[in-house]
Amino acid sequence: MSLSPSQTPLSRPTATVMRFTLCALLLLPAFNATLHAQSVPKAVPLDDDEPKVPKAVPVLPNETRLAEPVKPKGPDEDLFDYASMSYDRSEWSIASQSYGQYLQNYPSGRHVPAALFRIGECYKNLNQLKVAETYWQEVVNRYPNSEGAPSAAYRLGAILFNARDFDQSARMFALCETKSPLPQVRLAASFNKARAYQMLGDTKRQMAALSAVIAVKAAKPEDNPYREAALLSLGVLLLAEDKKSEALPLFQELLLTAKDDTTVAEASVNAAVLLIETGKPEEAIPLFERALKIPGTSAASRSIALVGVVQAMFAKGDYDGVINNYNANASILPEGETRPKMLLMVGNAFRMKKSYARAVETYLMVEQSASGSDAAFEAGYWKLYCFYLLDDKDLAEFATGFIAKNAEKHANHEFLNLARLIRADHHFNKQRYTEAANSYTDVQIEKLPAKLQPGTHFNKAWALAEAQRPQDAIAAFSQFLTQFPAHELTAKALARRGLTYRDTKDTANAMTDFKRVAQEFPNSEATELAYLQMGLIAAEQRDHKATIAAFETLVKKFPTSPAAGQAWFGIGRAHYSLQQWAESVKALTKTIEVDRKTYLDQASQMIIQAQYVQQNIEALSKSIDDYRRANAKGNVPPNVLTWLGLKLYDQKNFPRAAQYLALASTPDAPENTDPRVWNYLGMAFLETKDFETSVKATDHFLKVTSDGAPKARGLLTKGRALLGMNKFDEAEAVVQEGLAFAKDGKPQALLLILQGDILMALGDKLTAENQAAAATEKYKGAAAKFMIPAQFFDDEEVTPEALTKAAQSLEKSGQADKASEFSKLLKNKYPSYQGR
Repeated sequence: MSLSPSQTPLSRPTATVMRFTLCALLLLPAFNATLHAQSVPKAVPLDDDEPKVPKAVPVLPNETRLAEPVKPKGPDEDLFDYASMSYDRSEWSIASQSYGQYLQNYPSGRHVPAALFRIGECYKNLNQLKVAETYWQEVVNRYPNSEGAPSAAYRLGAILFNARDFDQSARMFALCETKSPLPQVRLAASFNKARAYQMLGDTKRQMAALSAVIAVKAAKPEDNPYREAALLSLGVLLLAEDKKSEALPLFQELLLTAKDDTTVAEASVNAAVLLIETGKPEEAIPLFERALKIPGTSAASRSIALVGVVQAMFAKGDYDGVINNYNANASILPEGETRPKMLLMVGNAFRMKKSYARAVETYLMVEQSASGSDAAFEAGYWKLYCFYLLDDKDLAEFATGFIAKNAEKHANHEFLNLARLIRADHHFNKQRYTEAANSYTDVQIEKLPAKLQPGTHFNKAWALAEAQRPQDAIAAFSQFLTQFPAHELTAKALARRGLTYRDTKDTANAMTDFKRVAQEFPNSEATELAYLQMGLIAAEQRDHKATIAAFETLVKKFPTSPAAGQAWFGIGRAHYSLQQWAESVKALTKTIEVDRKTYLDQASQMIIQAQYVQQNIEALSKSIDDYRRANAKGNVPPNVLTWLGLKLYDQKNFPRAAQYLALASTPDAPENTDPRVWNYLGMAFLETKDFETSVKATDHFLKVTSDGAPKARGLLTKGRALLGMNKFDEAEAVVQEGLAFAKDGKPQALLLILQGDILMALGDKLTAENQAAAATEKYKGAAAKFMIPAQFFDDEEVTPEALTKAAQSLEKSGQADKASEFSKLLKNKYPSYQGR
């Protein structure tokens, strides 16, 4: 059984994805989209032809003169009326001359303020603005409370604004705002005063002026045409001062009331930005999308909206939304440093969707468009991470290049450390442990995110162990166990350190680690290995009882363990060593059942030896048969086969005796076979009437056997086999060979009986051929051979057989009386003989 390393790939690092604040983005000049607020305002207009910015309502004499119950009479009134008539007819030159004459003739007349104002109006209409300015200035300076002063002040405010004298412009608009009796004029003055304060950078007074405009809530929008612009401008100012809670309601009001699409678009973008910043992406997204759908949305605001919706969707984990919005609006990507940051977010969305190839493409765009930037650095890291997840074959080379490229500028950045970790893990996952061990050494593990540190320590130690650096591995595992004593990999670390201790022959420490695993982590995967190693160590130390205890615990707790076969074999072998044969056989039989492929031969041979030692014939033969069925070429010790064959022969179980004796023989090298095997094998085949094989086996025996009783016994077997094959002459020759040296005793007696059997068989053959006389001679010859052992040899087996066969041959030869005598002798001397 092998212990597997940590299978968890490099966890996603907790590095912060590069973000950017949309509020700040709104305030950048490149992204300004607010009307009349952040860019330099256009000059305040003086005539009614300017369509974009409303101007103060002009003060006309017939509109602003106070009603008089009684009109004075006199030449001064006539002159003023004549000038006014020319003025009303737009006869500007005549009117200006007439008003001038009035001023000259009546310097203290009651119409002096109006005449001064209207001369200015005439010169304005004659495109002599500088001259007009002097008359309006005189109205304001000399007659600030006059009916024309507010309009004169408004005109001066516009002129001064266009001349970029914003301080005096603001003062003139303030005077108009204070003095004018007309709401529309006051609103226009307030709004333009705010613009002047804006140009002065006087945000406080600008905000106050805008607030005054906003405060006028007319029944009809046209009664306060400045309110939308004021709301938008004030909202942006509050946003710039980070007063989000005050700015948001202004934008939200515009969203409800504004009629102008451009204003709605700008309000949508600003409100959405604020909602993003206050953690409400769900509310922000529809506003960004609304702005993107409005045709009049400026390019800058459209870019902000795209960035905003992408960031909001990313924040809430809607990666499909990020990708879809990017694809739909690819033509309006923001410019400047925001573009690579947004592309980085899109790449991250692809990565989170596990579209690693698309993510890599997007990260490459960031690197190419913003080379050397922080965004490019971050994109480079995430590209590397995607290559890791794609299991790119060149990942190690990519990682090394990324590290080298950024080593100087980003020496202490966590991405550089994570890149080293990616390289190490890549080697580790490819089982290139030497390279992995070297790479892990480069990683500053203590600077990794906390959740990555345990696994990195563990994999480093594992790689060192696999790289054949046991002492370094032991130190690394020890560091892991010290720093993370309760980690889920603790059991594996102890087990692997134990294996490493074993590699260094430190059995004591190895056993200590394995016992800790077994005791402290009884249900862990490593516990299997711990019990296995405890059993193996005990076996090496010949502590058979400890071996049995460890392995029995393993198979009890983990019956389906890959090491179960090894454990059962260890149990069987330990019992064998203790000569506990029955227990050994039981365990070894279980070994074959669990892992036949690995242990069939070893376990079967040990089972056979255990049964042999117990001299259990039936169990031994079954064990051999089972083994031979499983492996026809399996090797069984010849001495065991010989013993079993001889025992079965003694039991007269000749077929089975022949089976095992044949297995014990070596026909191709008969000299290597115990002669006894050939002898008994020949006799067993003779009994089973396999005469030919019997002859072959007996011949092997005879080749290595000298003259004497054993050889005579062998010749007897061969002769009887030849007789069985009706080879009478060859059988007789074998008998003669035996009788040549067997002059007495049982061998001679058996050979004589065989010789008689040959003659009897010949007589039977002749009888069958109707050759009675010749047959009789053969029977007589046979009787003569049988009578010798019958009369002159006394043996419990041989003599009664000789008597029986002598009587039979005498009977067939026509000597009935003699046959009767031999039968009586057999009955008297061997009354219990039943014959063969």
